[in-house]
Amino acid sequence: MPRFFQIDKLYFLLIASFFFAFGCTTETVQQEEEKTYTNPVIMGDFPDPSIIRVEDTFYAVGTTNDFAPNYPIYESTDLVNWTRIASVFSEPPAWASEDFWAPELFYKEGTFYVYYTTKRKDNGIACIGVATAEDITKGFTDHGIIIEWGEEAIDAYVFQDEDDKLYISWKAYGLTEGRDIEILSSELSADGLSLVGEHWTLTDFTQGWTGAGDEGQSIVKRGEYYYMFYSIGGCCDNKCDYRVMVSRSKDLHEGWEQFPEPILQGGEEWRCPGHGTLVQTADNRDFYMYHSYNATDFEFIGRQGMLDEIVWDEETAWPHFKNGNTPSEEALLPFQNTQQEKITNWEDDSSSDKNLAFWEWDVKVAKPNAKLENGELLILPSHTGVNFLGLRPKMGDYSMVTEVKLSESQNGIGVYSNQEHVLAITTSNSEVQVYKIQEGNKEVLAKESSTGIASIFLKYEARDGRYYKFYWSTDETNWQEMKIGNAEEFDASFIAQWGFSPRAGFIVDGKSTSPAVYSFLKVGYVK
Repeated sequence: MPRFFQIDKLYFLLIASFFFAFGCTTETVQQEEEKTYTNPVIMGDFPDPSIIRVEDTFYAVGTTNDFAPNYPIYESTDLVNWTRIASVFSEPPAWASEDFWAPELFYKEGTFYVYYTTKRKDNGIACIGVATAEDITKGFTDHGIIIEWGEEAIDAYVFQDEDDKLYISWKAYGLTEGRDIEILSSELSADGLSLVGEHWTLTDFTQGWTGAGDEGQSIVKRGEYYYMFYSIGGCCDNKCDYRVMVSRSKDLHEGWEQFPEPILQGGEEWRCPGHGTLVQTADNRDFYMYHSYNATDFEFIGRQGMLDEIVWDEETAWPHFKNGNTPSEEALLPFQNTQQEKITNWEDDSSSDKNLAFWEWDVKVAKPNAKLENGELLILPSHTGVNFLGLRPKMGDYSMVTEVKLSESQNGIGVYSNQEHVLAITTSNSEVQVYKIQEGNKEVLAKESSTGIASIFLKYEARDGRYYKFYWSTDETNWQEMKIGNAEEFDASFIAQWGFSPRAGFIVDGKSTSPAVYSFLKVGYVK
């Protein structure tokens, strides 16, 4: 073989090896870039989310309606994996009564602020309060009402302009007959705790505005424009038509022009998206955290925490969502070298108090007294009627299991919206029963004898958060189903109330003078 041919062949092999290696590397990079996450990023009921970034950490907070602790706080470093770290309030502020809505986080010079909506105890009018914290994990100090406006003021949002001045906006006139809803704004004091000067409107019906609700606003400045993202339509049940609009102006005080079409609206899998806020990553990408109903689980699980990226049209200077105008079921991960954690089953074995601070209860009644003792959870009722402590299911297909010691009272587990709407399986010394409370009327749906047993395992299975089966066992292995009529499953469509998704957990009889005793609580998700 000629020497030059041997050299050429060697050269060819080297070149081929280079391109093969380069191709593999390129493919590997592409695979890395194409890793995705699925929505929701915060599962379960998490309406009206607010999100901020402090250095490399993101924080999010959401509505709790009539459940406490008020406003759960989550933390993340990658926008898709979130950990519950605290609540704004472990118990409601003394002046507040119900409807704990739309908390908005803000951070300035080492201080966290939250501007939140709730109703006054003395007159039932919705107002906006403000609270602060230096350590977000240790709860907030309440500073009381900052905005009281006619019959209602809700949905605060705080914006810091390029000159460092602070501005707050809010929804007004939603309950004023004969007057269109407006988004109003005012300058804030430097400490963020009071209004400065006169207010003005951000809602300009002369510039193509629809006037169809206008709430849940978020304001950012980009280039020469201020942009306001906000929601219109019905927000909060299976008849909803919520959607996201955007307007812009070169002047924060006037001239807001509305983009003619929604930039985000419901799709097949996720419905009625809206009421979100924007956050910018360190590399200047914009993400919008908002809520949306799952088309199957809907109001039975609630409005869940969603995330989608916003990009900007360089020619028109209008924003749009990167993956289209409906919520993403799946999208590219915001950060490389991360992976979204999958949903896992959950258990509290009563061995530590790590979950006691996060058990939810109804703010319209006194809080049940819960404590751990000898590896058991003891819940002492605080009022007559149903006493509830529980959590937010993350999806509609799940099971809940517990072991409860028998007593004279009917104690167990179930699903709870309020005192007038409950579905439960409970047991006493004499019987196991399934009952419902609908519009305040109690009806026993099924019952069986449990005489002569020290403790019983109770279980229910939920499908779509709406359809239920109930079981009991003496050994957590052999289960006896509690049949309700001739139906395969019990349809609990009554359980979800407007704007409120039910909670699931412990149901304790308020007639008892001694605590209900539980060994554990397990939640299993059907993946």
